[in-house]
Amino acid sequence: MTPSSPPKPVAVEAVAVQPTEADSTAIAHFSARDRKSLAPVAYLVKVRLETIPEATSQGWALYVGDLRIPKYWASADGIYFKVFDPQFFQEHAGQPVRFSQNGTDFTDTGLTLPAPAAPDPARLPLQSDVLK
Repeated sequence: MTPSSPPKPVAVEAVAVQPTEADSTAIAHFSARDRKSLAPVAYLVKVRLETIPEATSQGWALYVGDLRIPKYWASADGIYFKVFDPQFFQEHAGQPVRFSQNGTDFTDTGLTLPAPAAPDPARLPLQSDVLK
C-alpha cells in the first residue's frame, strides 16, 4: 500500500462495552457539560480493515458523513473510535464511513455507520475482550 492509498475497510461494527475509568470520567464530563444523563456505557465503533496500513507521515482522517472523528486508535484488525452518547447513532444513522487527507477530497468506503444493539448494562463485555 502506498502512502497515498486510503485504508480499505471491509466491515463496520458498533458494540456497547463497559467503560474504562477514563471513559467514566469522560461520560461524567459530557453529562455535566450537556446537562443530560448518559448511561455508564461506552460504544466502540470498530472499522475492520482489509490490511493494516504502514505508519506514514500522511495520515488519513476518518469521517462519518461530514463529521470528522477527532480521535481513533489501532486495533488488531483495524481501527476503532469511542462514542459515549447514543444520540450520535441516531444523528448519523446510515451515514457513510469515509477517509480524507485534506478534508475536501473523500474516499467513500461503501460502508455506513451501523446502530449498536441495545446494551444490557449488567452484561457489557470488557473493551479488551471486544478488541481482541
